[in-house]
Amino acid sequence: MKGNNKLFTYVVAVAVIGLLLLIVLKVVGSNSEKKKQANVSEGVAYLKGLEAQDTNEINAIKEERRRAEIKAELEEKKAALQNEDVDVWSLFEDYALLGDSRGVGFSYYKCLAPERVFAGAGWTIRNIEEQVPSLKALNPSSIFLCFGLNDTSIGFWKTPEEYANGMQEVLEMLQRELPNATIYVNSILPAQEVAFAKSSKWREIPQYSAAVKKRCAEMGVPFVDNDGIAAKYSDLYDIDGIHLRREFYRYWGIDMIGVYYDVQAGMYESGVATNTDADAE
Repeated sequence: MKGNNKLFTYVVAVAVIGLLLLIVLKVVGSNSEKKKQANVSEGVAYLKGLEAQDTNEINAIKEERRRAEIKAELEEKKAALQNEDVDVWSLFEDYALLGDSRGVGFSYYKCLAPERVFAGAGWTIRNIEEQVPSLKALNPSSIFLCFGLNDTSIGFWKTPEEYANGMQEVLEMLQRELPNATIYVNSILPAQEVAFAKSSKWREIPQYSAAVKKRCAEMGVPFVDNDGIAAKYSDLYDIDGIHLRREFYRYWGIDMIGVYYDVQAGMYESGVATNTDADAE
């Protein structure tokens, strides 16, 4: 009888141990399967990441090539402007130009259509608002501002910073009233030494112009930097040292249409002076 009990106890022990082994193996197998699944998921995520990275790199390369092609085409168009046979003024389309007596020259010399030039002797940026009804009737897609000669000497704005503030107010007003138009601000052409006897304030034109350039960059407004042509073609100033001869206007027009090209091509960078005259510095 005792032998049977021992045998029974032995069988039960073996069965329990076997059951425990099965349980352990099952747990280990389950953990192993989970780990395997986790590894697979990590692998899939890694491959997807590589795929996305490759796609981004490919898109970046394509975009770089596209911009390089646009830039090359842009430079070619700008270079063509130097050809004396090119009618620069025919490139101005759907525009309006506002300015002072220097702006008058665009219509006086028959560079631009007189019905698209809103300019007057003695005008400052304060005269712009009164032209808004006419601008709305014309509804141009581009507006070029050519001011600063009287603005610096008239005394409305005592400092370059005050003038930049005034320019910003005008620009914001135009953006509200003509939201579909792109506004281009020309730098203030400097006066020459002979003119300072008439107004010593004209010596400060470079500072006023720089303040406007900085404000335009902050606002994202295209700025046409004409300092290069003013220096290179200084012999094309009139004898009063502030007004300009007919020949100068072609180079001024080239500068403006050059920045227009930049904007249309999506290549304009705020605050970066653009000069299409290859020899101007």
